Amino acid sequence: MPKENRKQIILQSLASLLEERNLSKVTTALLAEKSSITEAALYRHFPSKRSIYLELFSFCDETIISKCAEIKKSKDSAEQNAKNLFMFCILFIEKNKGFARLLSREALSANEQNVVDATNQFYERLELNFKQILQKDSDSLLSQPGISSHLLITSLEGTISRYIRSKFKEKPSSYIENIWTLLQISLFK
Repeated sequence: MPKENRKQIILQSLASLLEERNLSKVTTALLAEKSSITEAALYRHFPSKRSIYLELFSFCDETIISKCAEIKKSKDSAEQNAKNLFMFCILFIEKNKGFARLLSREALSANEQNVVDATNQFYERLELNFKQILQKDSDSLLSQPGISSHLLITSLEGTISRYIRSKFKEKPSSYIENIWTLLQISLFK
């Protein structure tokens, strides 16, 4: 099997384990078993467990940040673009439950500090993207773009935490329009 295919299988297996596990530690032995390879083969593809987490997180990061760039090019209103990005993030997490555990940092231990740092930087970049979107029409905002983007990120993180607390049973898509309506009232004139 080609190296890239095995790497992909390992990453998909980790994402799957993160969806299944109730905060139990994902060991390399368990990951190797789920990937149908040996632990030695696992380390031929990745130098450490930390690097596996980081690569999985990078996929999540790249997907969402590239969507930010796409939305920022849109001719829609700042309000519509902010909604589109917020909804995309929520639906992406709903479909990729393992990423919810990464973005909440729940799946990470002290050994994965670089992934924790990357997650924190991701939220800072996402907040900056929301701020840039909102700055295009700051006159329509009730507050400054920075404070408004902070509220969006806080709501996003809270929704992710709630989804995890429900053990992925309470899908955000079932209530996210209501959340957006409250955000809209809080953010826009």
